Amino acid sequence: MSQSVMEIACLRPEARISTLIPEIAKAVGVLCVIFVGLLLLMAIHGPASAQDIEDRPDQVSVSYIRQDLSDPIRARRLLVRVDRAALKACGAMDGLSIPTQELIIRSDCHHETFNRTVKAFHSPTLTHLADAIDLWVGPTTQEP
Repeated sequence: MSQSVMEIACLRPEARISTLIPEIAKAVGVLCVIFVGLLLLMAIHGPASAQDIEDRPDQVSVSYIRQDLSDPIRARRLLVRVDRAALKACGAMDGLSIPTQELIIRSDCHHETFNRTVKAFHSPTLTHLADAIDLWVGPTTQEP
């Protein structure tokens, strides 16, 4: 009988380990899924941040005086400078091919930068004149 008690005593710890193995496997599996999910989130978030930085236009200064905001003739000239600055901020430069220049002129970057800049002046005259410009074609006035 002592031998059978000894066998029972030896079998019980093994029985406990065998019941814990599925629970341990589930816990390890859940931890692996969480870890892989976090890696995927980091991978997705990283390129999005880099893309946001690349999509920002460069800063370009446009000089003006107070009369440029109220006088319609001066305001038209200011709009031409704002338009050129918006194009430059969005990547336009000398030496680009004509198709590339046209893409930049028609880009959302150009339109959004131009519109934000005009709004930042808080000038009704400038805003009214800017509304008359067809941004898909560009400014219709020539700077003297």
